[in-house]
Amino acid sequence: MAAPVVRDAIHSAGPAPWRLRLTFGLDLTLLISICALQTVRFTGLILHEWLGLAMVGLVLAHLLLAWSWIATQSRRFLTLQPIRARVNYLLNLCLFGAVTAVIFSGVLISQKAIPALTGRNPAHEMDLRWDGLHNQFSAIVLLLAGFHLAINWEWALAAAQTIFRRFLDRPR
Repeated sequence: MAAPVVRDAIHSAGPAPWRLRLTFGLDLTLLISICALQTVRFTGLILHEWLGLAMVGLVLAHLLLAWSWIATQSRRFLTLQPIRARVNYLLNLCLFGAVTAVIFSGVLISQKAIPALTGRNPAHEMDLRWDGLHNQFSAIVLLLAGFHLAINWEWALAAAQTIFRRFLDRPR
């Protein structure tokens, strides 16, 4: 039921505003990055570590763009509101915690990127406990990101339709 309201609100604004394009592009980049980072063999260790560090900036930008929503939902959390809004808020909070844990543990086990930035040699023996936690939290991030996409699917479709409307409306 919310999809037509979201879609109508986005479509009534005319051409896709810069903020919608930026948010959608950032979200898509985060999704692709999370998927690419799941297998070190896919990216290689060096790209995996640098892309993981780039996630810090991507997550911060995502939080800044969503800050008004975060502040509003934080204030309203204990008030009467739909269960979906509370679930979405808690899901986002858990996703933020898991992403923070992945980035923190990734910095601790870094063999290439952090030593390149600090000028120190990588640890001879990586602490396997942090490596295990890094892998477990990575799996949790992937799962929570899937739930995040699912609960926000209507917004993603409406945003994509708005952004790519000129391609979708072309006569064939």
